[in-house]
Amino acid sequence: MDIEFKEKTFEKYFGHELARLTNITFSPDQCDEEVLGFDEAFFLAERWLFRVAPYVRGRRRARLHGIDLRTFNHIGEDLARMLPDFRFNLFVQFKRPVYLTSRGAGQWQDWKQSYYRYATTPHQQEALERIEAQSYGRAAAVYASPAFWRADDLWAHVRNGVVVDNSNMAGAGKLKGHGCYSYVSAGFSGKGHSETVDIESDPLPTILGAGLERNEPLPLNQHLKKAAAAIVEATSGSDTVTPVFQRVRAALGIEEFDPNSFASAIDMIEVFSDAFGVRYTAMG
Repeated sequence: MDIEFKEKTFEKYFGHELARLTNITFSPDQCDEEVLGFDEAFFLAERWLFRVAPYVRGRRRARLHGIDLRTFNHIGEDLARMLPDFRFNLFVQFKRPVYLTSRGAGQWQDWKQSYYRYATTPHQQEALERIEAQSYGRAAAVYASPAFWRADDLWAHVRNGVVVDNSNMAGAGKLKGHGCYSYVSAGFSGKGHSETVDIESDPLPTILGAGLERNEPLPLNQHLKKAAAAIVEATSGSDTVTPVFQRVRAALGIEEFDPNSFASAIDMIEVFSDAFGVRYTAMG
């Protein structure tokens, strides 16, 4: 049975609730209509942005010219001084499952009831595994999918602020070697396939609590630079991950990575998010 709502809709409201789980979050790769990609979880006042990062018209009827790179990097420093420190990164791969109700479904014998299932994609799976490893405890990568299939249920959960509570999440590392994942309810339990294996992932509050507690607090600009450096390392030297990442970089015209640049860090995060279809959130 097909899910009655789009993956992007589920992702949007999941992300809204995720932003409320810590003191402050920053996600530069979502909500294209917002200035510089800052989403509503960040609450950046546009009047402040245009005061420190004005756009100017060179001559009448000419196009608007943005600020130069050096000025943009200074914005990162100014921004960091105004905000709490950040400690942790969360990479979320959203999945739109199918809801299977037939006894002839492939994993019916494992559940003996209706269940949800989605397939993993090899290059996405490897990218999530590698970014988690390269972040040395400063990031987690998870899959998130709804444990409901009706559109009416989605909007009821949105209204009540319980989309996350009614989702199933699986640690990317737990799904290594599995072509698909199935589950019957919200939470952190499911099964990996093709050879069926029970999978129990860490609860999201546990992941966030541990990540925020154990990591050194950093200003936003430094935190993003560290995340970007991990992304560059994670996407190097892989036969499946590297070509995808480089293809997106080339398409977006992003050739160089400057580890000391706030703008370059945001570029790398956005390329990774676009290349592998994940939502990145910095948390503090």
